[in-house]
Amino acid sequence: MTQNNTETLLQVRKAYRLLFDYQTKLLGLVKYIGGRFGYTYQGGYPKFSGNQPRMGSGNLNNWSWDWLNLYFHEFHFGEEATANGDKLTFAVFVLIDDGYFQTFEQNDGMAKRLNVDQFEKVEFSNSKLILVVGKNLWSVNSYFLENNWCNKHFTLEEKGLYEEGNNKMFFKSYPLQNFFEEEEVKIQLNDFQKECNHLNIPFNQIEMKIG
Repeated sequence: MTQNNTETLLQVRKAYRLLFDYQTKLLGLVKYIGGRFGYTYQGGYPKFSGNQPRMGSGNLNNWSWDWLNLYFHEFHFGEEATANGDKLTFAVFVLIDDGYFQTFEQNDGMAKRLNVDQFEKVEFSNSKLILVVGKNLWSVNSYFLENNWCNKHFTLEEKGLYEEGNNKMFFKSYPLQNFFEEEEVKIQLNDFQKECNHLNIPFNQIEMKIG
């Protein structure tokens, strides 16, 4: 038993160091993406859990997920005005593991967030980055904002569009593995810009470099 506990803690230490390296790169990536479109980070919001306990708040009955809130997280970049007066709101979502959402959809909502053994196997789950832009609209009435973004449309579909007259919200998800090299990142961002422009959402990049 002691040997098993020792091995478990060895794996935990490795996992934390890996997580540190991963999150360092992730935060740099999100900052870069915001900068490419001329936006500055305005705040983050966990979507799979509550806010991480801090400043003496919370209690030991908080979910473990509350301490791991980058698992599914919104990096919000706020609103910017365009030259023609449109207001564009932008956010980057990181969903590290869609296994829960796959199981929830396949089993008519029977999956529970605290039962990780019920999640789809990691080999068949996906890690994704989801870009969202709203043109004069950031509405809770949108079908992909239902349940605080935790719904099948937003977490499992490749892309979605919600419209109210000429006002629109659009999202598109991309495999997270496509964001590890700068040239690959640019390909994904160029694709998102093209999709937005096709929908008459004037969401365009500015030039900058990672670093």
